[in-house]
Amino acid sequence: MTERKKAGLWISLVCLLCAMTTAVGYLMSHGDQTYRLWLRARSYDELQLESVSLEGETVLWTEEMLASDERVSFSNTMMLINSSHPLPEDFIPLLQEYNGARMHPDMVASYVALRDEVQRRTGIRIYVASDYRTREEQETILAESGGSIAAAIGCSEHEAGLALDVYAPYFAGESFLKSDAGRAVSELCAAYGFVIRYPLGKENVTGISYEPWHLRYVGAPHAALMSDAGLTLEEYLAFFEEGMFYRFGDFLISKQSMGAIFLPVDFQKCQILPDNAGNCLILLKK
Repeated sequence: MTERKKAGLWISLVCLLCAMTTAVGYLMSHGDQTYRLWLRARSYDELQLESVSLEGETVLWTEEMLASDERVSFSNTMMLINSSHPLPEDFIPLLQEYNGARMHPDMVASYVALRDEVQRRTGIRIYVASDYRTREEQETILAESGGSIAAAIGCSEHEAGLALDVYAPYFAGESFLKSDAGRAVSELCAAYGFVIRYPLGKENVTGISYEPWHLRYVGAPHAALMSDAGLTLEEYLAFFEEGMFYRFGDFLISKQSMGAIFLPVDFQKCQILPDNAGNCLILLKK
């Protein structure tokens, strides 16, 4: 090989190395843009749950029967809250305080576990920027934002204590995805009962732009089912045909009218989750 060819080869290698270094540097400094591209290209599994016919007798359960049965529990963690489904004016949230943040009691342990796992994986701790808000606090935020960001009074999940806005040090709001912790939250939250309530590409469904920092608690197994299928809460609730039972592992899921809940006589436990639209999801273990 001539000296000229050797020199040309070295120059080519140096140029390739520079290009690779530049590309890596860009990806590291624009992690949020790279992640958004990945989200847009990501494929999801279609939600497929087998509809089943219950064996044995089903009966209409009255409110008194449900309230007095120790196998039955109630939770409002599946409430649909948006401009079309505002909170009832007499709604009183269940709240528990943790490190100064107020949230639904079912969320506390899940949030702590998610926070700790994110820190274990990335070395970065996340914090709560916004938790429960009173109607008055939501009114103040609405007035300050001019309605460009904040939801109308009664239409914010924060007013139900079911949402948390989280951040990483130096990375909050629109810059959250620039942090490894921000991207880890998106990937891990469903395993802990949370969903990104306003996902990328679903603005036409939710009416809200992508907010990777806004976590909504829906609990298990709903968070995992929604995340795996790429569904918003609106789409997930619409999936279930009223009165049908669907099998998921050891559980049955059914959407029924709040005024006419039919259950088998024999079951191990049952969770009733009102959806704020006249129905409820039932999670039943036979």
